[in-house]
Amino acid sequence: MARVKTMSSAFRTLLKGALNASMIDMAVAAGRDMLANYNLLDNGEDAFYWWYHLPVRQLFNTYFKLTVHGEENVPVKGPIIFAPNHSSFLDPIVVSASATFKQIHWIGKFEHFVEDPIVKSIFSMWSAIPIHRGKSDKGAMQKAIDILNCKADSGHCIGIFPEGTRTLDGKLGHLHNGAAKLAVTTGATIVPVGMKGMFGVLKKGEMFPKPTKVSVEFGKPVYTSHIKGQQENWNLVTGITAQVEAELRRMLGQENN
Repeated sequence: MARVKTMSSAFRTLLKGALNASMIDMAVAAGRDMLANYNLLDNGEDAFYWWYHLPVRQLFNTYFKLTVHGEENVPVKGPIIFAPNHSSFLDPIVVSASATFKQIHWIGKFEHFVEDPIVKSIFSMWSAIPIHRGKSDKGAMQKAIDILNCKADSGHCIGIFPEGTRTLDGKLGHLHNGAAKLAVTTGATIVPVGMKGMFGVLKKGEMFPKPTKVSVEFGKPVYTSHIKGQQENWNLVTGITAQVEAELRRMLGQENN
């Protein structure tokens, strides 16, 4: 077992080196600078998002037999926060591809934007929001608030994994209150998203996806417009988190866990 882990670690190091040598990240950074100089960066990010959207959904439909349920639960207008369970590194891609006509800005750990080759280019062009985990990141939260307050009517949304990290056993973990606090701050509607099969596709520690059947279900929305601006009332915030957790457990069939 120790030898297998050593070989896996060595392969990861070689792969990371090869990806860094590809200079894709350098090219993307140069492209972003050029777009920014012409005030076209936002347009470029939007175009990239929708360019990948249909091909990725078709790929998952074919390779992973993706099924999507509950799209009628996604509000047509207004600020929305998608809150899925987290089993795989591919989760945000799958949810985004499943959410028709919604452009989701994912809040992701800062390390993805500086350490992981290719991934940092995808995240940056994806309009994702880097956050420093384990401490208060007011800058990231303010950017998320600005998107929900200013871009919601054009279909821009926020995506947050309430668990904060990927599950190690396939079961829903402890939910943090960040998504609920952001929702109450802005009056956004939280849409819990239950994903089944993603743990089998690419669980934490694995490198290559397996052709496992995947389903995505958009759950019953949790509304906060009636308590907007009351984010300092912790009883309200934790109550919203509890509603999200209950809906996720229902969709995942883990009510008694």
